[in-house]
Amino acid sequence: MKKRLLLTAEVAASQQTDANSNDSRELESAEEGTMMHIVPSAIDKLRRFCYLGAIEEPVYAPKAFDLTLEGHFVALRELCGAVNETELIECLRALLDASNDQYLPRHDETLLVLAVYLSSHTDEKQRTLVRGYFVELVRTAKDLFLFVNFVSQVQKLLGRKTPFSRTARKAILEWYQKQPLDKLLHMWSLNDCNWAQHRLLLQRCHYTSAKIDAETMAALRVLTTHVKELVNWPDYLEPVVQCKETIVGIANLRLSQSVDVALPLIKKLSLSYEHLPRHLVSDVKVVNLLLSKMSYDQMLQSWPSFLKLNKSNRSAQLCYSQRFFDPSELRAANIAPIRLLLLETRGAKHRKVISKGVVSPKPSSLLQKLYKQSFGFNRPLGLRLHITINLEMCYLGKCLTGRCQSIKYIDAVLAFAFGYFKCDPKVSVRIWYDKSGKLKGLPWTPEMSVDDAKATCEGQKIMKIKQTLTDVVDNALQDTEQTYDVFLVLVPCGTRGNQRNKSEQLCKRLDEYRQKRNDNAKLIIMSLRQHHGSMSYSNVRNENILELCSITEQTPRLINAFAQGKFF
Repeated sequence: MKKRLLLTAEVAASQQTDANSNDSRELESAEEGTMMHIVPSAIDKLRRFCYLGAIEEPVYAPKAFDLTLEGHFVALRELCGAVNETELIECLRALLDASNDQYLPRHDETLLVLAVYLSSHTDEKQRTLVRGYFVELVRTAKDLFLFVNFVSQVQKLLGRKTPFSRTARKAILEWYQKQPLDKLLHMWSLNDCNWAQHRLLLQRCHYTSAKIDAETMAALRVLTTHVKELVNWPDYLEPVVQCKETIVGIANLRLSQSVDVALPLIKKLSLSYEHLPRHLVSDVKVVNLLLSKMSYDQMLQSWPSFLKLNKSNRSAQLCYSQRFFDPSELRAANIAPIRLLLLETRGAKHRKVISKGVVSPKPSSLLQKLYKQSFGFNRPLGLRLHITINLEMCYLGKCLTGRCQSIKYIDAVLAFAFGYFKCDPKVSVRIWYDKSGKLKGLPWTPEMSVDDAKATCEGQKIMKIKQTLTDVVDNALQDTEQTYDVFLVLVPCGTRGNQRNKSEQLCKRLDEYRQKRNDNAKLIIMSLRQHHGSMSYSNVRNENILELCSITEQTPRLINAFAQGKFF
């Protein structure tokens, strides 16, 4: 009989590993009859944290508040001490690269790791080496302010009196020094530029005593000066006199309250939506001037107010709406259906439900129509998916919980399952249909609309099932015609039908499938009506499995990232 390897708790406790040699994952052996297990290294755990905000458990739950350091500092400091500078640099560069924005939910966790390393790592040479990549890692002013906030939290936890460590202060100052002149001025021109925050930060870094060339210093003075002073063009701005017309024009625009004054400036400087103060974007003339320059994402962010402004002008409203439904723009934007569903429900007015009498149906809103048309316009995963859904009738009429309580369970299921079914050619959709725990195919076709798909789900009339998660993998093992890369399970709650409410049996089934059919297979459980993990996950074996609780706009990114092997 083959000897397979598994790390036991005793072996893990007895082994000694070099803190700076995590280049490869470790292989440990134990009892017979279990599959090979690869122990995640410190850098793997940091990478998982950057995606999920969790280190030990493979669970992502929506965050109600901004990320704070208190619950993660001890573990992050230990992990940062166990990796060398080369590993960390490669990891952070891959995570924060612009090409990874389609996978990483947000930059907060990654910047927190960077802040902990630069503020608490004991080796000065390694800190200096990582600091050399700071400008490349922190791409925007928003990221810089996040980093500064996390550094301040680290300093407080370490009992230090200064807001920054010396390494962090040098990194921040170098960030400003090494920015191109055009980028500094563009940063100032954006409507979300906070000049007071930039000024405070630069003053804390003692930028006036640093060696900075005249043009960069003048640009920093623009970035940290109130617009009332910029209008008068003080002498210290002479090194950037070639940009005087633009700087003074934008300063006058921010001070102006009259649209008649603002319109000529917008036309003359060719300004776009991201440059204008919000008080000017509430005028119809300004809106119509901006529309042609707005990105699809900017249009989605502003659609309620823009439609309201154009309410009396049907022609302008029609022109605005048509851009949303342009197939080429919709495909290029790669907007997931779940995002449109969330936007539509957040913008809807909640009224008391009338259960008696004849209720006339409400006309579909712009986003409802766009949501229904968006299926099939996303970039495919390019993987073979096995999707399993719980379609018990008692859940079809229920809504999700928490902040998503206006979204019905069936609509959330369709946004994900039917979305992937329409985009990827190799997708198998199954459902539990009785108390045996067995699965059968759901008769969706590529020609169906989302309304047809919903009617098909409701037409199954499934009263009661045995929701056993292990049966999902067993069903795939019996399928001799197709091999799968990803198992996606959509259920109200992952606790049902899970033996002893632990992950061991599920992981063993997945390991068996990986050994016999596909060694890269992964399992994703979506507990749509929960806000915390549905089971107890082993600290020894919890890779290649992921649980996503409730839904957010970031959920599709996490599914794509995990399916593509971005984290374990």
